[in-house]
Amino acid sequence: MARKQPRTQACGEPQARQRLGHARSFLVVAELTADVSDPSLEYGSVAASVAILAGIAAADAACCKELGKRSRSDDHHDAELLLEQITPGGKRAASQLRQLIDIKDTAHYGFIDVSAAQLKRSLRQARHLVEFAEEIVRR
Repeated sequence: MARKQPRTQACGEPQARQRLGHARSFLVVAELTADVSDPSLEYGSVAASVAILAGIAAADAACCKELGKRSRSDDHHDAELLLEQITPGGKRAASQLRQLIDIKDTAHYGFIDVSAAQLKRSLRQARHLVEFAEEIVRR
């Protein structure tokens, strides 16, 4: 049975710029709240959650600008399929988003906090996705 096409929403450059602004803001907040030197990682899950939001917003921005649509699916992994269509760099961006989405449940809803390694990785992936979206929106 063929996989159903994910739900999308039409968008363009104005929406891409708006979502890129959101992505940058989320990333700033994530970096402000992330203190990997804190042994208790008191705000680790919160910082990772906001980094994940940065990555999702960056993916939206890139897709709006390059493809004229963004994912509106309940499954955030569907956005990866759209990112993969962007050349160059879309496959790498999709991989970075996948890594963020893979820790979303732990960061957002889990009873176990994210680890220092997961927090560092989420910040790194979010930074890469924001940089990717900035490059796409500049085109």
